[in-house]
Amino acid sequence: HYNKSKFAESKGYRCIHVWDWDNIDLIIQQLKKRLRVYARNCSVQLIENKTSNQFLIKNHLQGKVDAAVCFGLFYNNELVSVMTFGKPRYNKNYEYELLRYASSYEVVGGAEKLFAEFIRAKNPQSIISYCDKSKFTGAVYPRLGFKHVATNVGKHWYNMNTEQHITDNLLRQKGFDQLHGTSFGKGTSNEELMRENGYVEIDFSNPVLTNSNAKWAFTIDKYSDHILFKGVQPRG
Repeated sequence: HYNKSKFAESKGYRCIHVWDWDNIDLIIQQLKKRLRVYARNCSVQLIENKTSNQFLIKNHLQGKVDAAVCFGLFYNNELVSVMTFGKPRYNKNYEYELLRYASSYEVVGGAEKLFAEFIRAKNPQSIISYCDKSKFTGAVYPRLGFKHVATNVGKHWYNMNTEQHITDNLLRQKGFDQLHGTSFGKGTSNEELMRENGYVEIDFSNPVLTNSNAKWAFTIDKYSDHILFKGVQPRG
């Protein structure tokens, strides 16, 4: 996969890797040409998590997510873009995590407008976010003032009978019982339970593989001179 990606890049193409657990129809939808609108002609509104999730199910490859703060971009009263934030799921050293960004149109400047509104509303000191390198380049992050921190290589679990996909991060965060509604209790191995219940362990141990997650970080004190955040001061 890595060699394929590098070869495609050398020819001016981006190679997208599709796994068994991916929604191929949604991937194709994301690749199709979409109507272009400009963020300057859109309005930003705080929206409910339910509204956000309905939009994400249709427009984000990873689907819905529980979020504390959801902003929507509206064009002619139609919701065309969503950005959501919450408490960090995996790294508590940051104040917020940028959880999802998705659009139904090609919204020029949409990410910048939504992110700047979040900064103005919440004045966060630090934000973490993750990019799936098998699908995306992460090009939006530098535009928002993020810096690349690291590339994390994760393990995945996939049940070929139920077609259920679980990342190792999610398994460690919630445990087998919470994910499956069982009651094996403490002292049982999550990994053993996964194997016993039909899951295949997929370990991507090579850090250059394209299915890894790139970690991006934003801190307001370091990037307060960014054009999006003029006048936003760090909390003292």
